[in-house]
Amino acid sequence: MERAAQDIPPDHALASSVEDLAAELLEKFRIEPLVIDDAAITMSYQDERVDVSHDPMRFITDPSRPFYVPGTRITYHLPVSGETDLFKFQPSTFTLSAPIGEVAGSELRISTAVPTPVPADIKKELDSMLASIKQCAERANADVAAFNATLEGLARAAAERRRDKVIADHDLAASFGIPVRRKDAPTTYAAPPVRRSVPHANPSVGATARPLEPVLPAEEYEHILSVARLMVAVIERSPRSFTRMHEEGLRDHFLVQLNSQYEGDATGETFNFEGKTDILIRREGRNTFIAECKFWGGAKVLTKTIDQLLGYASWRDTKTAIFVFNRTKDLSKVLAQISPTVAAHPNFVREASYGGETDFRFVIRHRDDPERELTLTVLVFEVPA
Repeated sequence: MERAAQDIPPDHALASSVEDLAAELLEKFRIEPLVIDDAAITMSYQDERVDVSHDPMRFITDPSRPFYVPGTRITYHLPVSGETDLFKFQPSTFTLSAPIGEVAGSELRISTAVPTPVPADIKKELDSMLASIKQCAERANADVAAFNATLEGLARAAAERRRDKVIADHDLAASFGIPVRRKDAPTTYAAPPVRRSVPHANPSVGATARPLEPVLPAEEYEHILSVARLMVAVIERSPRSFTRMHEEGLRDHFLVQLNSQYEGDATGETFNFEGKTDILIRREGRNTFIAECKFWGGAKVLTKTIDQLLGYASWRDTKTAIFVFNRTKDLSKVLAQISPTVAAHPNFVREASYGGETDFRFVIRHRDDPERELTLTVLVFEVPA
């Protein structure tokens, strides 16, 4: 189990709760108890020559050699499920006379061959054999139950160790302060994906040369937002983990999700904390993506959050986002207020067609330069109360 926990991919470890990871390990290593379905029992019979050389009721001149007579083999067929390999092992409580049977796939077969005429008590003999096997299975299942009872704690501990290691590795990489690259980035050199290809042009006479601004391509912007949307599945899988989580804790989960897509060795994107900015990507010391995480507190809070983003943005084409966490009962009412609230902001330019019912896209003016337009995406997430 410990080895299996160490093999959990980092992305999956970060995207899942400890409870989910432990449940996966538990499912993998839990032993299923034996189930003998005697209610679905069937029988079969066939001709068979029976050796009676050791029958004390018969006169056999040479008992050292087989002596066959016509007979019949009667077989019970019972469906079985669970870990059928348990039939091969001796439970901790056992008798010296072990029952005899055959397991073929998902079927238990108990049979005996008797000479003709068939004895009247043959059914009693087979029933006794079945009862003995069921008793052994019950004893094995008692051992299985005791074993399975120890697994839950072991699985949780193994899952916690794996997740803690992945998070520790992430924190270590973040502490270097070096940009990180997407795991699917090519090993050969390519232009950094956060810098657009801008044709070189000579400035006009008397003009002051202005350095090119680092910007985030639209496809990379959409990728970051798609990673953030994965949090919906995480929240739905482990609702109890988010019930009492505060804004900072939720933000950390988004950071973990985003960092799980990146590894150290520099092609230009890094996620970390800076001041009161919740989530940012930096390039050449400048922010190219900024996001704020806020619990829904009404239109005024959303307007204030837009003001915060405008205060952080200081150059053209900066991509921004607001992740709204909703714990109110009426999500539809919240969604209905997003567009009118943003449209009422003095820096609002237009709303773009975008996404689904919980996604919104706007263009807004920079706070200090009306000629600069910024992209603002608002994603609304429902969080368990």
